[in-house]
This record gives sequence, structure tokens and C-alpha cells, in this order.
Amino acid sequence: MAAVDLSIVRVRDWMAAPLPAITPRTSVSTALKLLREHRAVALPVLDGGRVVGLVDETSLLRFTPSEATTLDVYELRNVLDKMTVGRAAAPVSTTVSPDTPLAAAATAMRFACTQVLPVMDGDRLVGLLPWTRVLAAVVGEPARVERATAAS
Repeated sequence: MAAVDLSIVRVRDWMAAPLPAITPRTSVSTALKLLREHRAVALPVLDGGRVVGLVDETSLLRFTPSEATTLDVYELRNVLDKMTVGRAAAPVSTTVSPDTPLAAAATAMRFACTQVLPVMDGDRLVGLLPWTRVLAAVVGEPARVERATAAS
């Protein structure tokens, strides 16, 4: 497997899309369910169509009661249904466009100290670029390499 030239390949070839979007009022339990169903690294949090943050499983689990709680399963479910992702969402400081070279996106990710970058086409969210996709490009994941090479 040959690695891809990250200065030629574009973010659009490696981003995760489409993704379910949630709002700050989405319950923590719903967000956790969506993350697992879609095997997503993170979910974008949108308010009025504007990206206000990202949530991942780790950030959401910080807002759930610990295993040492005295709540029974029904009380716990009720608490999770009432807690919203607004408090858990990490603000977005850096974004990339679909046409950004993957090398530039990796650099932006490193300097922003983030594991996921929102991919924006103007003001519209079109996907997410998790670091695992960048790593897949570096090691030459076959299915994506063929698609990226054909698009170059």
C-alpha cells in the first residue's frame, strides 16, 4: 500500500459525510445513541444552521452520572434525557474547506490541538475530518487511495 501525497489530495476525498447534526438542546442520551449508530468520532452541534461546537463520546460521558450513583436505571435514563449537549460542546476554532489539501488540514489540526475539523463550504457544514481519516491517508488505506488517486 502506497501512501497518498497529502499535498495533492483534498479534504473532500477523506472527510466523513453526511453526518447527523444535533442542536445544543439535543439530549446527551440521543447524542450518544447517534454517535454509536453512525460510528462517528464526533457530531457537529448546530444552532440556526451555524456550527457552535462539536461533541464526542468522551465529552458527553463526562456529563453522565458515574457508576457509583444510587440512581436506578429508570432514574438514570430520565436524567440523561433531560441533560443537553449544550454544556458538553467544544467550541470550534478552526475549520477547513473541501478543497483544502489534506496536508494543510493536518497542519491546522495539529496547531489547533484538535482531533476533528469541521469541513465548511462557505457557511454550510458539509462534513467532518477526523484525524483517523488523515492517518488512513498517510498509511495508504486502499479504498480511499483508489478514490483519491482517481480524483486527482
